[in-house]
Amino acid sequence: MYKTNLGEPDAHVMMRHAKTVLRFLLIVALIATCGLLLFLPSAAYLAAIAVPVLFIGFVFVSYLERQSQAKVLRSGNQSNITQKEVETDVRYAGILTAIALTLFLALGAFIMAATLVEDWSMVGMVATVFFLISIFLLFPFIPLFIKEAKHEERKKLQHSTDLHEGSKD
Repeated sequence: MYKTNLGEPDAHVMMRHAKTVLRFLLIVALIATCGLLLFLPSAAYLAAIAVPVLFIGFVFVSYLERQSQAKVLRSGNQSNITQKEVETDVRYAGILTAIALTLFLALGAFIMAATLVEDWSMVGMVATVFFLISIFLLFPFIPLFIKEAKHEERKKLQHSTDLHEGSKD
């Protein structure tokens, strides 16, 4: 009997990539904290602030990765992608977009604060203000970004399902 190989769910692939990025950022933040403690102790808190936030994000993404594995979403003899898997993929695309947007805004706020403020003890506070201002200014658009990511994922899955069904005929 012919068994279709569906591969890994898109949600699992997305979360695995997000987990890799968060792991890398966590390592960089830990190394930066140690380096700053040695060479510029007044700025060491800047890298240390990111460590617990990145760790919580890493744990959350790890949980989502486990929930999106093929053995959780699929039965043993499944030959098509189910609606549950499609909805999981679409939901996780929105979550990934929100995480990426938050990371980019936080990094941008930190870079702006580091270039504008000369006193390293004030950079954290200025970065926080810049981050909150950027969230406030982008607040009407953030749901649109997430909705568009979900729409693109649904369209991609629909297209791949149509191709899969077309190849069976």
